[in-house]
Amino acid sequence: MSGDPTKVDFWSGADVYIAPLGSTVPTDLETDWAAAWKPAGLLDGDEGFTWEREVDTADFFAWGGIHVKTTKSKHKRTVTVVMLEDNDVTFDVINPGSTRTTALGVTTSVVKVPESKEFMIGFEMNEGDLRKRRWVKRAAVQSVAEIKESESNPTVYTPTIVLYPEADKTLFTELAGVIA
Repeated sequence: MSGDPTKVDFWSGADVYIAPLGSTVPTDLETDWAAAWKPAGLLDGDEGFTWEREVDTADFFAWGGIHVKTTKSKHKRTVTVVMLEDNDVTFDVINPGSTRTTALGVTTSVVKVPESKEFMIGFEMNEGDLRKRRWVKRAAVQSVAEIKESESNPTVYTPTIVLYPEADKTLFTELAGVIA
């Protein structure tokens, strides 16, 4: 058998963090995320994070039907996350521009037509003493899947988030390795 089974990743724990643009990013695998990074709460582990890429391609052929070139343009990257908690972070991601306040045990949510709001998003995955951290410096919600409230299943919030590249075309930065 060829290959290295230690290179196969299964993550037993994961978190998503949301922060305002310009927030301090992690510099190692062990230091807690800076205070500006707020956790989205419980996530659906079976669904995980779904990373997708879109690109337009064009094929060019010479006489005789000989394929001579394929060009690629309009690269787009998204990530979809299934959030299980109805908390302030999730509310803000799902309803940008809306407000939520709590007083005397009563939460009042005023949901408005969503605004386009950019933010930073971070991911942390753990398995034993292995950790992977990934962050995006500029992202926004592209769409939100249907939200179903029922008696037999939990309500879930599933945003698809578009990643905007930095000036040097970096989509995200990742740190991975063994933690102490």
